[in-house]
Amino acid sequence: MDNRIESRREDDWLTDLKGYLEPEWNALVGGEFATGIINGTWPIGAMRGWLLQLYPFIHAFPKYLAEALIKTEDEHARSFLIDNIRVEKAHAEHWIWMGEGFGLSREEMIALAEGERPLLRDVQSLSDWIGYINAKGSLAEAVAATSFAIEGATGDLSRALLAGFEAYGTREGVTMNPRTTKWFRNHAKYDDDHPRIALQVVARYATTGRERMRVMAAARRSLQLLNLALLTASREYLADSALKAERRPPATGERRHSQQPIAFPDRRLVGRRAAGLPEDAARRTA
Repeated sequence: MDNRIESRREDDWLTDLKGYLEPEWNALVGGEFATGIINGTWPIGAMRGWLLQLYPFIHAFPKYLAEALIKTEDEHARSFLIDNIRVEKAHAEHWIWMGEGFGLSREEMIALAEGERPLLRDVQSLSDWIGYINAKGSLAEAVAATSFAIEGATGDLSRALLAGFEAYGTREGVTMNPRTTKWFRNHAKYDDDHPRIALQVVARYATTGRERMRVMAAARRSLQLLNLALLTASREYLADSALKAERRPPATGERRHSQQPIAFPDRRLVGRRAAGLPEDAARRTA
Protein backbone atom coordinates (compact mmCIF):
# COMPACT_ATOMS: atom_id res chain seq x y z
CA MET A 1 0.00 0.00 0.00
CA ASP A 2 2.81 2.41 0.93
CA ASN A 3 4.52 1.81 -2.42
CA ARG A 4 1.31 2.62 -4.32
CA ILE A 5 0.83 5.85 -2.36
CA GLU A 6 4.43 6.93 -2.97
CA SER A 7 4.15 6.12 -6.69
CA ARG A 8 0.96 8.18 -6.97
CA ARG A 9 2.60 11.15 -5.23
CA GLU A 10 5.50 10.99 -7.70
CA ASP A 11 3.11 10.83 -10.64
CA ASP A 12 1.18 13.81 -9.25
CA TRP A 13 4.38 15.84 -9.04
CA LEU A 14 5.45 15.01 -12.60
CA THR A 15 1.96 15.91 -13.77
CA ASP A 16 2.29 19.25 -11.96
CA LEU A 17 5.64 19.80 -13.66
CA LYS A 18 4.19 19.25 -17.12
CA GLY A 19 1.20 21.45 -16.37
CA TYR A 20 3.40 24.22 -15.00
CA LEU A 21 5.50 24.19 -18.19
CA GLU A 22 2.56 23.99 -20.59
CA PRO A 23 2.21 27.76 -21.30
CA GLU A 24 5.90 28.17 -22.16
CA TRP A 25 5.97 24.86 -24.04
CA ASN A 26 3.00 25.92 -26.18
CA ALA A 27 4.46 29.40 -26.72
CA LEU A 28 7.53 27.77 -28.23
CA VAL A 29 5.89 25.02 -30.27
CA GLY A 30 2.90 27.08 -31.44
CA GLY A 31 4.10 30.67 -31.21
CA GLU A 32 5.48 33.25 -33.62
CA PHE A 33 8.71 31.44 -34.42
CA ALA A 34 7.03 28.13 -35.17
CA THR A 35 4.06 29.49 -37.11
CA GLY A 36 6.40 31.58 -39.26
CA ILE A 37 8.07 28.39 -40.49
CA ILE A 38 4.87 26.37 -40.72
CA ASN A 39 3.22 29.06 -42.85
CA GLY A 40 6.40 30.00 -44.71
CA THR A 41 6.17 33.64 -43.68
CA TRP A 42 9.71 33.95 -42.35
CA PRO A 43 11.90 35.20 -45.22
CA ILE A 44 15.12 33.38 -46.07
CA GLY A 45 17.14 35.98 -44.17
CA ALA A 46 15.26 35.18 -40.96
CA MET A 47 15.79 31.45 -41.47
CA ARG A 48 19.50 31.99 -41.96
CA GLY A 49 19.56 34.19 -38.86
CA TRP A 50 18.41 31.57 -36.37
CA LEU A 51 20.43 28.84 -38.08
CA LEU A 52 23.56 30.94 -37.72
CA GLN A 53 23.01 32.39 -34.26
CA LEU A 54 21.88 29.15 -32.57
CA TYR A 55 24.78 27.09 -33.91
CA PRO A 56 27.17 28.03 -31.03
CA PHE A 57 24.53 26.77 -28.58
CA ILE A 58 24.20 23.48 -30.48
CA HIS A 59 27.98 23.23 -30.73
CA ALA A 60 28.38 23.64 -26.95
CA PHE A 61 25.46 21.41 -25.97
CA PRO A 62 27.60 18.28 -25.31
CA LYS A 63 29.80 20.35 -22.98
CA TYR A 64 26.76 21.38 -20.97
CA LEU A 65 25.72 17.74 -20.60
CA ALA A 66 29.25 16.81 -19.51
CA GLU A 67 28.92 19.23 -16.58
CA ALA A 68 25.81 17.39 -15.43
CA LEU A 69 27.49 14.01 -15.89
CA ILE A 70 29.93 14.83 -13.06
CA LYS A 71 27.01 14.93 -10.61
CA THR A 72 25.59 11.46 -11.35
CA GLU A 73 25.47 8.91 -8.56
CA ASP A 74 23.90 5.93 -10.34
CA GLU A 75 24.61 3.95 -13.50
CA HIS A 76 21.23 4.69 -15.12
CA ALA A 77 21.73 8.47 -15.09
CA ARG A 78 25.40 8.12 -16.03
CA SER A 79 24.64 5.93 -19.06
CA PHE A 80 21.85 8.25 -20.16
CA LEU A 81 24.07 11.33 -20.18
CA ILE A 82 27.05 9.56 -21.79
CA ASP A 83 24.85 8.36 -24.64
CA ASN A 84 23.25 11.79 -24.96
CA ILE A 85 26.68 13.46 -25.22
CA ARG A 86 27.73 11.07 -27.97
CA VAL A 87 24.60 11.74 -30.01
CA GLU A 88 24.66 15.52 -29.55
CA LYS A 89 28.21 15.70 -30.92
CA ALA A 90 26.90 14.30 -34.21
CA HIS A 91 23.92 16.67 -34.15
CA ALA A 92 26.25 19.67 -34.21
CA GLU A 93 27.53 18.51 -37.61
CA HIS A 94 23.96 17.98 -38.80
CA TRP A 95 23.15 21.58 -37.85
CA ILE A 96 25.99 22.78 -40.07
CA TRP A 97 24.56 20.75 -42.96
CA MET A 98 21.19 22.41 -42.33
CA GLY A 99 22.78 25.86 -42.41
CA GLU A 100 24.67 25.05 -45.58
CA GLY A 101 21.39 24.12 -47.25
CA PHE A 102 20.23 27.69 -46.60
CA GLY A 103 23.39 29.24 -48.00
CA LEU A 104 25.45 29.67 -44.84
CA SER A 105 29.09 28.62 -44.90
CA ARG A 106 30.65 26.19 -42.47
CA GLU A 107 33.39 28.74 -41.80
CA GLU A 108 31.06 31.53 -40.64
CA MET A 109 29.13 29.19 -38.36
CA ILE A 110 32.28 27.83 -36.74
CA ALA A 111 33.73 31.34 -36.44
CA LEU A 112 30.68 32.42 -34.44
CA ALA A 113 30.99 29.36 -32.19
CA GLU A 114 34.65 30.18 -31.58
CA GLY A 115 33.81 33.70 -30.44
CA GLU A 116 35.16 35.63 -33.41
CA ARG A 117 31.89 37.59 -33.46
CA PRO A 118 29.54 38.38 -30.55
CA LEU A 119 26.23 36.60 -30.24
CA LEU A 120 22.96 38.45 -29.95
CA ARG A 121 22.21 39.21 -26.31
CA ASP A 122 19.21 36.87 -26.03
CA VAL A 123 21.11 34.00 -27.65
CA GLN A 124 24.01 34.57 -25.26
CA SER A 125 21.56 34.52 -22.33
CA LEU A 126 20.31 31.07 -23.37
CA SER A 127 23.86 29.71 -23.56
CA ASP A 128 24.81 31.31 -20.23
CA TRP A 129 21.77 29.86 -18.49
CA ILE A 130 22.20 26.29 -19.73
CA GLY A 131 25.90 26.40 -18.97
CA TYR A 132 25.20 27.72 -15.47
CA ILE A 133 22.45 25.32 -14.49
CA ASN A 134 24.46 22.27 -15.61
CA ALA A 135 27.61 23.44 -13.83
CA LYS A 136 26.13 24.92 -10.65
CA GLY A 137 22.63 23.46 -10.30
CA SER A 138 21.71 20.06 -8.89
CA LEU A 139 21.57 17.07 -11.22
CA ALA A 140 17.76 17.17 -11.15
CA GLU A 141 17.73 20.86 -12.12
CA ALA A 142 20.30 20.31 -14.88
CA VAL A 143 18.52 17.34 -16.44
CA ALA A 144 15.09 19.00 -16.19
CA ALA A 145 16.34 22.24 -17.74
CA THR A 146 18.34 20.58 -20.51
CA SER A 147 17.35 17.02 -21.38
CA PHE A 148 13.67 17.41 -20.51
CA ALA A 149 12.77 21.02 -21.32
CA ILE A 150 15.16 21.85 -24.18
CA GLU A 151 15.27 18.42 -25.83
CA GLY A 152 11.63 17.62 -25.18
CA ALA A 153 10.32 20.88 -26.62
CA THR A 154 12.78 20.56 -29.51
CA GLY A 155 11.31 17.17 -30.36
CA ASP A 156 7.78 18.59 -30.46
CA LEU A 157 9.04 21.60 -32.40
CA SER A 158 10.80 19.41 -34.97
CA ARG A 159 7.70 17.33 -35.58
CA ALA A 160 5.56 20.46 -35.98
CA LEU A 161 7.97 22.28 -38.29
CA LEU A 162 9.36 19.57 -40.55
CA ALA A 163 6.85 19.94 -43.40
CA GLY A 164 7.04 23.74 -43.35
CA PHE A 165 10.83 23.62 -43.18
CA GLU A 166 11.03 21.32 -46.20
CA ALA A 167 8.73 23.65 -48.16
CA TYR A 168 11.54 26.23 -48.17
CA GLY A 169 13.24 24.01 -50.73
CA THR A 170 11.30 25.86 -53.45
CA ARG A 171 12.90 29.21 -52.47
CA GLU A 172 15.83 30.72 -54.31
CA GLY A 173 19.14 30.08 -52.58
CA VAL A 174 17.95 27.00 -50.64
CA THR A 175 19.13 23.45 -51.31
CA MET A 176 16.74 21.00 -49.66
CA ASN A 177 18.14 17.48 -49.53
CA PRO A 178 18.58 14.67 -46.94
CA ARG A 179 21.58 16.46 -45.41
CA THR A 180 19.59 19.68 -44.98
CA THR A 181 16.73 17.91 -43.18
CA LYS A 182 18.76 15.37 -41.18
CA TRP A 183 18.84 17.44 -37.97
CA PHE A 184 15.07 17.96 -38.04
CA ARG A 185 14.31 14.33 -38.88
CA ASN A 186 16.60 12.98 -36.17
CA HIS A 187 15.14 15.24 -33.50
CA ALA A 188 11.57 14.50 -34.54
CA LYS A 189 12.30 10.88 -33.64
CA TYR A 190 15.18 10.88 -31.15
CA ASP A 191 13.90 13.57 -28.81
CA ASP A 192 10.79 11.58 -28.08
CA ASP A 193 12.83 9.13 -25.96
CA HIS A 194 15.27 11.44 -24.21
CA PRO A 195 12.68 13.53 -22.31
CA ARG A 196 11.02 10.37 -21.01
CA ILE A 197 14.31 9.04 -19.64
CA ALA A 198 15.20 12.49 -18.35
CA LEU A 199 12.03 12.55 -16.24
CA GLN A 200 13.04 9.23 -14.68
CA VAL A 201 16.36 10.76 -13.67
CA VAL A 202 14.67 13.91 -12.36
CA ALA A 203 12.19 11.87 -10.30
CA ARG A 204 15.04 9.85 -8.79
CA TYR A 205 17.07 12.88 -7.69
CA ALA A 206 14.37 15.46 -6.85
CA THR A 207 12.94 13.97 -3.69
CA THR A 208 11.97 17.02 -1.62
CA GLY A 209 9.41 19.75 -2.17
CA ARG A 210 12.11 22.41 -2.26
CA GLU A 211 14.14 20.56 -4.89
CA ARG A 212 11.05 19.94 -7.00
CA MET A 213 10.21 23.64 -6.97
CA ARG A 214 13.72 24.41 -8.21
CA VAL A 215 13.36 21.81 -10.95
CA MET A 216 10.11 23.37 -12.15
CA ALA A 217 11.62 26.86 -12.18
CA ALA A 218 14.76 25.72 -14.03
CA ALA A 219 12.82 23.92 -16.76
CA ARG A 220 10.53 26.92 -17.22
CA ARG A 221 13.45 29.31 -17.57
CA SER A 222 14.98 27.11 -20.29
CA LEU A 223 11.82 27.17 -22.39
CA GLN A 224 11.45 30.94 -22.02
CA LEU A 225 15.04 31.64 -23.05
CA LEU A 226 15.00 29.20 -25.99
CA ASN A 227 11.87 30.81 -27.39
CA LEU A 228 13.31 34.29 -26.92
CA ALA A 229 16.62 33.33 -28.57
CA LEU A 230 14.90 31.87 -31.65
CA LEU A 231 12.61 34.87 -32.04
CA THR A 232 15.38 37.41 -31.58
CA ALA A 233 17.67 35.71 -34.09
CA SER A 234 14.88 35.40 -36.66
CA ARG A 235 13.77 39.01 -36.34
CA GLU A 236 17.34 40.34 -36.45
CA TYR A 237 18.01 38.83 -39.86
CA LEU A 238 14.71 39.52 -41.61
CA ALA A 239 16.54 40.81 -44.67
CA ASP A 240 19.03 38.61 -46.51
CA SER A 241 21.56 41.43 -46.55
CA ALA A 242 21.55 41.59 -42.75
CA LEU A 243 23.90 38.60 -42.60
CA LYS A 244 26.69 40.63 -44.21
CA ALA A 245 25.83 44.26 -43.50
CA GLU A 246 27.53 46.06 -40.65
CA ARG A 247 25.15 47.38 -38.00
CA ARG A 248 25.14 50.99 -36.82
CA PRO A 249 26.39 50.95 -33.21
CA PRO A 250 23.45 51.83 -30.95
CA ALA A 251 23.57 55.20 -29.27
CA THR A 252 24.09 55.46 -25.53
CA GLY A 253 21.02 54.22 -23.67
CA GLU A 254 19.63 52.34 -26.68
CA ARG A 255 21.28 48.98 -26.07
CA ARG A 256 18.72 47.87 -23.54
CA HIS A 257 16.08 48.18 -26.26
CA SER A 258 18.18 46.95 -29.16
CA GLN A 259 18.85 43.34 -30.22
CA GLN A 260 21.85 44.30 -32.34
CA PRO A 261 25.18 42.60 -31.63
CA ILE A 262 27.31 44.54 -29.19
CA ALA A 263 31.06 44.47 -28.75
CA PHE A 264 31.00 42.97 -25.28
CA PRO A 265 27.90 40.75 -24.75
CA ASP A 266 26.46 40.74 -21.27
CA ARG A 267 27.69 37.39 -19.96
CA ARG A 268 26.31 37.73 -16.47
CA LEU A 269 24.84 34.44 -15.42
CA VAL A 270 21.14 34.23 -14.82
CA GLY A 271 20.23 33.41 -11.23
CA ARG A 272 18.53 30.06 -11.03
CA ARG A 273 16.28 31.23 -8.24
CA ALA A 274 14.85 34.14 -10.27
CA ALA A 275 11.96 32.28 -11.84
CA GLY A 276 9.31 31.97 -9.11
CA LEU A 277 6.45 29.54 -8.79
CA PRO A 278 2.81 30.44 -8.32
CA GLU A 279 1.49 29.81 -4.85
CA ASP A 280 -0.68 26.87 -5.94
CA ALA A 281 2.31 25.15 -7.59
CA ALA A 282 4.38 25.71 -4.46
CA ARG A 283 1.71 24.12 -2.29
CA ARG A 284 1.49 21.09 -4.58
CA THR A 285 5.22 20.50 -4.46
CA ALA A 286 5.58 20.98 -0.72
